[in-house]
Amino acid sequence: MCNTFIQRPKKSADAWQARVNEAIARLKRSLVRKSDPAAVLVSDAGDLRPALMRWGFHRPFNPSINNARSDKLAGSLWSPAFRERRCLIPISSFFEWGPIPRGSKQAFEFHHVDDDWLWIAGLWEPSADYGDCFTMITTDAPPVMAPIHDRMPAVLDLDPALAFLTGELSDLRPYPGRLTVSACASPLKTKAKPPPDDSQGLLF
Repeated sequence: MCNTFIQRPKKSADAWQARVNEAIARLKRSLVRKSDPAAVLVSDAGDLRPALMRWGFHRPFNPSINNARSDKLAGSLWSPAFRERRCLIPISSFFEWGPIPRGSKQAFEFHHVDDDWLWIAGLWEPSADYGDCFTMITTDAPPVMAPIHDRMPAVLDLDPALAFLTGELSDLRPYPGRLTVSACASPLKTKAKPPPDDSQGLLF
């Protein structure tokens, strides 16, 4: 499941997306990992408002629960936030690691086909110890992604993303659109060897 993504401002945006840009610009770095802060979008009495939150719900058994399965949202851990505290996570790309020959792992980076933000369905909650925290909802991966990973973030196009945020959309399914994916060096290893040139630019 996703535990690393990149969040960067967009070059052009309307008024409310410009506020998201401003929130992202406040981050110290674009690479976001578990327990790092990131910008999310919430609906405050119908007004779209960006906020900086820590990635991962904190529980005694796990200090940073960064993913919530879409088929578990009715459970006691997630249902209060699913009913009352939804958010959207605007990301530039996310990473997954998949098997390659000889049993090692290859990193893959996923982008929007138009290099726009990917809107990811999420949940948030307040924490007395950590401030506001969010988690990312995941769905089953579509068949084309299954060789890399069996789950993926709940990616939504903008209109259904806003419908999710306001509670009008609750049925989250594998993303039906296309994503550009490229094999890449691990973002967690700055000196990782880059992949061959012919591994770039695959289209899912």
